[in-house]
Amino acid sequence: MKYKILAIIVIVVLLGIFSTKFLYTDSMDIDNNTLVISVCTGNMRGLETGISVYAGYNKAPLVLSDRTLPQQLDSWLPSFIKKNNIKKIVVVGPITAKQLLQLHMCGVEVKQVYGKSIPDILTKVADNTPTKNNDTLIFSASDPLAGVLGAYIKTPVFITATNETYNSADVLDTKYDEYIKTHNISHIIIVGNLPESLKNQLKSYNTTIEELSGRNSVDVSINVNNKLKSLGLLNNTTQAYYGFYGELPTIVPLVIQNNAMLIEDSSNHGDISDYIKENNVSKITLTRNTESDYIQMEESDYISSKIIDEFRENNIDTEFLTNNRTLDEATGLYDVKINSIENVKNHTKYINNTTTGKSMESSPPLIEMLNYTSVVDSNNISANITNNNNTYNVKWSTIHPYTWKKISNNAYYATSNTGYEYFWNYDENTWTVDYKYNNTSYYQVKWIKNTDNTWTEMHPTNNYTWNYDGNKWACYKNSQMIYYISKK
Repeated sequence: MKYKILAIIVIVVLLGIFSTKFLYTDSMDIDNNTLVISVCTGNMRGLETGISVYAGYNKAPLVLSDRTLPQQLDSWLPSFIKKNNIKKIVVVGPITAKQLLQLHMCGVEVKQVYGKSIPDILTKVADNTPTKNNDTLIFSASDPLAGVLGAYIKTPVFITATNETYNSADVLDTKYDEYIKTHNISHIIIVGNLPESLKNQLKSYNTTIEELSGRNSVDVSINVNNKLKSLGLLNNTTQAYYGFYGELPTIVPLVIQNNAMLIEDSSNHGDISDYIKENNVSKITLTRNTESDYIQMEESDYISSKIIDEFRENNIDTEFLTNNRTLDEATGLYDVKINSIENVKNHTKYINNTTTGKSMESSPPLIEMLNYTSVVDSNNISANITNNNNTYNVKWSTIHPYTWKKISNNAYYATSNTGYEYFWNYDENTWTVDYKYNNTSYYQVKWIKNTDNTWTEMHPTNNYTWNYDGNKWACYKNSQMIYYISKK
């Protein structure tokens, strides 16, 4: 009975904290100590682009989330809040009550903009934002360039994505229709490609229609940047951000803060150097890893090294918003989301470059670590490892588990359990790793054992040296430690 009463008291206290500090809101209400979290999955996919407008022109950190924060973000966020004196979090979209309570426990005010749909939320926010362009709207299926344009010119972006995809609906949502009819909208800008039926519907209003589209995402990027230059913006910029689709909304505040261009190239199209030089851009910040950065790549979601070489051959400085190395494209995406937010608040992350000393005898790290029960890498991603008759379950903290099988001393097999397979075969001091998906090879890496017990990891475009000191496998590039995996 005593414990039941105690539990009730705890619940009442928590509810009191929750009710006094938590309020539903219809506005973003962002100040210098605000962090924004936008749901970006399920039926809210694409919402983040509309919300990036408000985070962008207020230069507020923007976190993209599911209904609960992914573990990699959840473990990082409390320290960021404390370090940067965050006093308020504005959550946009349907996040779980448990997650909201966890945010409260960080000692901040939490407000939530809630709605049943993306149009419901975005029209609500637009209606309650006084510092905006009142006679113009931007429509887009979900193109991040729309968010950048909206942030630069303080104009609401209405997202037409539907069916839990980034693809546009064929007709305009009634919420958008009502907004146009009840506001003095004289100008509509379309960013990216929309269905003809929806464009025709927009053209039926008594407004000027302007289209910024193209054959691919690079064309759209050029047209949006040219639009900004025609408005007297970006004329003195020397920096551009270059990347893919998913991570770009979170870097919009960083783009605005640095008065930069954004180039989206989801198809690794490249061929953009001439445009970059013509606009006096001297530095490109890349928002995705290149292929050799991944320790165990799955999907080929990387910026091709050929594109990076093209920039450098044209004397354009390149830097990465990613960590030097990461497990795969999923962890790399989280790295970008964290690093872009850290950059908004002017923090830079350096790896501990402590020397590991003389290398001891070992296998390559991904095989050697199977002998242990837990490891952690320099990006604070950990793995628990269990062995059942030479079949190993490697459960990483932020991505799906891998299954490894020891076939013999000279052969291992690994799978992501999502169709990606890795065949390790050893011959004459070299492990050759063939990457396959649906029985089709898509990549190959070689691990060569050196006479000093170090390993050289050879990719088609890059080489790395690994040193093992009995506790840590340290990865070096040009004598600089850039990554490690350590016993936990």
